[in-house]
Amino acid sequence: MEFTELQPDLKQWMQEAVERGQCQANVMDALLKAGYQPSIERAVEQCIAAYSTGDSVAARSGVQPNTGLAADTSAQAAAEEEYDGSRFRLFYPEKNLYDLGDQQVEVLLAMQRPNVVLFGNLLSESECDALVELARPRLKRSRVVNAESGTFDLGDVRTSSGTYFESHATPLIASIEARIERLLGVPESRGEPIQVLHYQEGAEYQPHFDFFNPEKPGNQKVLARGGQRVGTLVMYLNNVEAGGSTVFPKVSLDVMPKKGCGLFFSFANGEGELDRLTLHGGSPVVAGEKWIATRWLRLHDYRVSDA
Repeated sequence: MEFTELQPDLKQWMQEAVERGQCQANVMDALLKAGYQPSIERAVEQCIAAYSTGDSVAARSGVQPNTGLAADTSAQAAAEEEYDGSRFRLFYPEKNLYDLGDQQVEVLLAMQRPNVVLFGNLLSESECDALVELARPRLKRSRVVNAESGTFDLGDVRTSSGTYFESHATPLIASIEARIERLLGVPESRGEPIQVLHYQEGAEYQPHFDFFNPEKPGNQKVLARGGQRVGTLVMYLNNVEAGGSTVFPKVSLDVMPKKGCGLFFSFANGEGELDRLTLHGGSPVVAGEKWIATRWLRLHDYRVSDA
């Protein structure tokens, strides 16, 4: 199979993976897991030849490099080299519509404190449906970190089920990760694996903080994987018949789930102080079911394990 014969979205995913430095084995592994046939390897080789060397092969392939929202300027490149995580501790929208190349994302709501932004059209309907189907056969009961012991425990505070997908696990996952980076300005490497969560009728996640209390001994292991969590992006994958809102009880805010929307909130101000107004929860599902995908953001590059 030739690179020029691929669908535009697959070409773009391959190109971005190669430009990020992914080797042929990693790209092939992701594609095979997504259901593509081994014959696609020739297209991968052509893509690597085009986009990892920067020569004129890209022009001959008929595919232009993706510019997206992040302009390829020397000033921005220099800023990203010095990036220490402070840029996304607070996110104040500069416009009402963000053209991310593959998606036109709207700003529907914005608060300064706590720093909460609701995005519309972050995911397409087909992407939402695909994430649900990817996750459905892998679901397990959700656990929470025990701040005293460091174990991952079951409990009544969180009664959802879920699963997670490692970075670039499939072209869909890679595309969503790249879109989040373009929107928030956060390097993909600083995101935890995307989790897909399912709440049946009556299920909830009682109010809690997403950051880890650094004074608790059980949190030291999770903090060592990439530093403090500083932001959360919740992506709503279906419309819930009743209930299932994301609630911020300290500021009397309820965000109702709407398919394709994304809710971002950050936990720290410019001085790095943790914001306890971000206490939040998932209210019980009263009727129907609720599906969400969550991406937690760290201060530093995230490591899946300490190994």
